[in-house]
Amino acid sequence: MKANFLALAEPCRAALVRTAAVREACAADIRQQCPTAKPGAGSILLCVKAHYAALSESCKDAMDREAERGLRAH
Repeated sequence: MKANFLALAEPCRAALVRTAAVREACAADIRQQCPTAKPGAGSILLCVKAHYAALSESCKDAMDREAERGLRAH
C-alpha cells in the first residue's frame, strides 16, 4: 500500500483518508503538512496526496491496515 497509495483510484484514496483510524493516526501529519486544509471538498485528501512521501510511517501504516481491512471485507 505504501508504495502504491498514489496509484489507487481517487475514491479508494478518499475512503482511506476519511476513516477514523487513519484520521487519528495521521492527525499530527495532517496538522504539520496541511495546516490550511479544512475538512470537506477533498482538501485534506489533496494535501495528503501532495505530501504523501513526507507522512510518518505510523500514518502510512494506518492507511495500509485500513486498506487491508477493506479488502478482507469484500
